[in-house]
Amino acid sequence: MTEYYRASRHLDLDGAYNPRDIGGYETEDGRVTRPRTLFRSDSLHNLTPDSQRALVSEGLRTVVDLRVTDAVTQHPNVFAQSSEVDYHWVNVMGDEPLVEVSDINVSSLGPDRPPDIYAAILDVRREWMGKVVKLLAAPGTLPALYHCNSGRDRAGLVTMLLLSIAGVPPETIVKDYSSSATYLWRRIPDRAAGKRLRLNPADLDASEEHRQAFETERNIAPPHAMRASIEHLQREYGGVRPYLTGAGVTQEELERLRAAMVE
Repeated sequence: MTEYYRASRHLDLDGAYNPRDIGGYETEDGRVTRPRTLFRSDSLHNLTPDSQRALVSEGLRTVVDLRVTDAVTQHPNVFAQSSEVDYHWVNVMGDEPLVEVSDINVSSLGPDRPPDIYAAILDVRREWMGKVVKLLAAPGTLPALYHCNSGRDRAGLVTMLLLSIAGVPPETIVKDYSSSATYLWRRIPDRAAGKRLRLNPADLDASEEHRQAFETERNIAPPHAMRASIEHLQREYGGVRPYLTGAGVTQEELERLRAAMVE
């Protein structure tokens, strides 16, 4: 099967760096995830009125905020008081430390295991991950957008669960996760003499400065982090579906969500 993957899912919204449509991915049974149905993003607190209207005009019905209490309080979601969009807050990580590692260190761990923060969210906060999926599976919820702070970690894990439900191959899910690096690079102080680099070493010259800049960008969302997280769920729970049913998601909800996600 030829993998279906495009890099053009990024939404051109003012006030957000990493909003993307997770539609358009080929599933293992030859179907495709439905565009304009589920969106992932970083924080929406700076989203401009024009960009808010653009999302509403796309038919957006639901926003799910995955951030911690301090972030929600200090940087309120622009849709929190909306009369046009249903806003839900699900603090999937919780406010207490889960592990002795910051999520900024996801690239510092080896390729043989997921970053501690990812495994901890999946294991310790399993019930809340289930709540997100149950919410998105409810009738009348879609199209929906879910987001965390950077759109990489919590949103990345939710995306992994959703695309797995749809039947998207693991390596496609890994590539979707890693593409966050291309957009989050703009949030990091420039380390390449003012040049914005693409996630392709062939685009860089041979200077050591550019080589190091590429490595930095690539490690913002390293493929091994998501690949090992998928393997963690398979090893510890028997896969995504058993993981979610153990979190309170019913088979009916899983099938309803998959039916809404694929075409």
